[in-house]
Amino acid sequence: MKKAIALFLALSMVISLAACSGGSQGTSGNTTPPTNSGAPSNDTISPSDGPTYHWQVGNVLAADQPWDLGLVKFAELLNEYSGGRMELTVQSGGVLGSEIAMLESVQMGTLDFSICSTPSMSGFVDSQNYFDLPYLFQSVEDAWAIMDDWLAADRCAALEGSGFKGLGYFENGTYMVGSNVRIEHPEDMQGVRVRSHSSNLQSDSFAAIGAMPLSVAWGDTYTSLQQHTIDAVSGTTLTNMYGGKFYEQVKYITMTNHHFIPSLVVMNEDLWNSLSSEDQEIVQKAFNEAVVYQREIAFEYAETYKNNIVDSGVEIIDVDTAEWAEAMSSVYDKYVGTVGIDADMITRIQEAEAALQ
Repeated sequence: MKKAIALFLALSMVISLAACSGGSQGTSGNTTPPTNSGAPSNDTISPSDGPTYHWQVGNVLAADQPWDLGLVKFAELLNEYSGGRMELTVQSGGVLGSEIAMLESVQMGTLDFSICSTPSMSGFVDSQNYFDLPYLFQSVEDAWAIMDDWLAADRCAALEGSGFKGLGYFENGTYMVGSNVRIEHPEDMQGVRVRSHSSNLQSDSFAAIGAMPLSVAWGDTYTSLQQHTIDAVSGTTLTNMYGGKFYEQVKYITMTNHHFIPSLVVMNEDLWNSLSSEDQEIVQKAFNEAVVYQREIAFEYAETYKNNIVDSGVEIIDVDTAEWAEAMSSVYDKYVGTVGIDADMITRIQEAEAALQ
């Protein structure tokens, strides 16, 4: 019942709280100059006359998966609310490069939008590093309740001046471990070569329990499992484990749920600043509504994919997450107070979660 209530509250709040709004209005851009009139409320947005935009958004994951479907919905709503002036082409399947390459392009202004898992931002800004801490939240429901209340807006606002405008976060899930050796307890990871993310913090979470974390690009992960270059894969969620077909190359999936990793959607900051206040509101309104749709789809897909994975013969292993959290806790000693992770913010998150219990 607690999970059902939390999910209902999260979905009902997300349209206004899970994304970042606001921003200053500038004059630079890649289209004709926008008009400079007062910003209407979301209820009064009118397409009106104005400049036309032809934008692209990059996505490393496959088409017809939750990230892609959320971006397609975003594109549809942009077109609708702008009266056809805003066209967004969704480029999924990594056709525009890796997450890092696409983020570089967005920052430089050669790509308009991109979506990424938050660890990919660690090479650009420190503001997203909180999500790399293992077991920062006790559950996905708690995480989204806090995100929708204040954390999503706070972390997007922290991007200001970085070259990125954070629109908000899509649901991505929590990380688990797919492997060819049976893993139930942290000590079972001793000596296991595991695909981790490029994030040093995530790699150190595995090193803390004796594993051998290896940074492997998303596009090389399947082959690395197939060729036994790695023994296990993490740095991915159940949905993406299925979408990337990694489950075909493992015998077990251990539901460690060690990282809650939302997916951040960013826009080139100069491009955002070049929009009129009316057009900024159109972009944010369209994204906020796409978030609601994407989160519903993501939860539905995760359940379906879990059943499909079990039907394929892979064993799903549930664990005592408290045992795993304790085993990885040394990461907090190493990183809190560095790389943009503030102890007071950790306390604020923990207090917010305690209030939900």
